[in-house]
Amino acid sequence: MTPAPDALDSQHASGPDRWWSEAWHLDAVAPDGTGLTVRLDCYPNQGVAWYWAYLVRPDLPGPLVVRDHEVPLPRQGLEVRAEGLWAELWCETPLEHWTYGLEAFGVRLDHPADALTAGEHGEIGERLPIGLDIEWEVAGPRHERPAAWPVAGVVQPGTVHGEVLVGRARFELDCRGERRHTWGVRNWSRPAWSMWGAGGELAFHVAGDAEVGTDGFVARRGVATSAVRAARTEVHRDASGLPAAARAVLDGEIEIDVDVLATAPVPLPGATLARAVCSYALDGKPAYGWAAWLGPRA
Repeated sequence: MTPAPDALDSQHASGPDRWWSEAWHLDAVAPDGTGLTVRLDCYPNQGVAWYWAYLVRPDLPGPLVVRDHEVPLPRQGLEVRAEGLWAELWCETPLEHWTYGLEAFGVRLDHPADALTAGEHGEIGERLPIGLDIEWEVAGPRHERPAAWPVAGVVQPGTVHGEVLVGRARFELDCRGERRHTWGVRNWSRPAWSMWGAGGELAFHVAGDAEVGTDGFVARRGVATSAVRAARTEVHRDASGLPAAARAVLDGEIEIDVDVLATAPVPLPGATLARAVCSYALDGKPAYGWAAWLGPRA
């Protein structure tokens, strides 16, 4: 029986594991290479939440980062507050429409690799205020993780629009995006990867885990959505160890060439999540999105 939208998009009772968490993740990307990530990840058995907001733009040498792994858990709904940070995620209509607000101070990095040397007190760079008032609306098929995956959840392509503030500058965001709501025991030490992209009448999402396998979908307008159950991947890295290009073959027949436009690495306990805004060529058709590769911390 398919769960009701309210059940999929509501908060879930936590498991006993220290690393059980529930995360709300939003990615957005425009064809000019502007990319935005917003993530709230709650760890109730540790009494903390992680909050990320990453912005990359063609005119910035490195990402603008808001990252705090010691945020108090939300007292009400999905609103969090910490020093220099206020953020709220709001469900307007389950699985259809969410809004995101942020008022915070971020750090602008001179180079993406500067994130790899982040210390106990975070990244070092120019401090700038950042604000978000954006919305996500569904625009594609809903995909639910298989029961075998330790982290359950739902993945949805959509559109993202609204206003972004950086310092005294403002700009409008109107682009494609992907929203994920997941819950379960996180394993940040196990190698994993993911890619999503959208463009024209195409949307796809594929994820690989070193132990669990591959999961995902490819959706083309007017054609039945096809599940992805196997993938071969390769990634090419630059001198700093960050991804520069990649390639994937899904189910032995769907080829994806990946060109990395900008990187926004996330330092984690003992690991690095190398996230990147990418342009894709999927069977010759263009798309834009985010990719991520999780591996040991250098």
